[in-house]
Amino acid sequence: MELYIEYGNFQIYGFWSKEVSTLVDKINSYHGKSYATQHDMVLKFVNDAIFQGKGEFNKEFRKKGKTYPDLKISGKKIEKGIEIVELRVRTNQLKYLRHELKKREKIFSTSDWLYFTYFLQVRLKKEGKGLIDRTCIYYVVIIILSRKSLLIPIDKLAAEIQMGTRDFTKKLAEKSGIDWEKEELLGVENMIKVADLERKVRVLKGELKENKKIIEDKVKKLEEKDNEIERLKAQLKDK
Repeated sequence: MELYIEYGNFQIYGFWSKEVSTLVDKINSYHGKSYATQHDMVLKFVNDAIFQGKGEFNKEFRKKGKTYPDLKISGKKIEKGIEIVELRVRTNQLKYLRHELKKREKIFSTSDWLYFTYFLQVRLKKEGKGLIDRTCIYYVVIIILSRKSLLIPIDKLAAEIQMGTRDFTKKLAEKSGIDWEKEELLGVENMIKVADLERKVRVLKGELKENKKIIEDKVKKLEEKDNEIERLKAQLKDK
């Protein structure tokens, strides 16, 4: 499912579906801290969700110091035949938006569009925990800025986006059936860090379980030896 709204100087897409949950699972299950890999996973999702997989992106190994267009979009309606999309992925909502806007001149020197993407998660208001019993726990939000946004001062543009995303999040929650009394949509702090911690916890739990089994086996052997000693003592007493 999706929600699309046009604001004055930008547009916003919101997606929530099994595909989004699958994307998050892929990010979390990736064994490493490669933000480039996370970026490429989201890039493929954006290409499939917005452009029906028709965009062209570089799938080869990237060389340091060389720049690669994120996504090439071609079509008859495009005046110059092809447009370039620059994707920026953040899992912690708008925390780094201004940082990206400061680099917009460089971004738009080679690209036609900036897609600023982040994740939201459904959480319980009281406990602040994510809901594991919902089909769609995670949401992908994509803010779309064109080269025309270069004409707008950063402070004004950032303020417009902040207000727009608040409105959008509310409409996103309403359309997706969030229970306002019990639930809310919040930004995901950092999926990779969370995933790393969860992996470490799983490893530690596995090690504890293994150590517990070793200890239990040793205790069992000691009990068997104690029983053997008691049996021998009883035999000696009888003799």
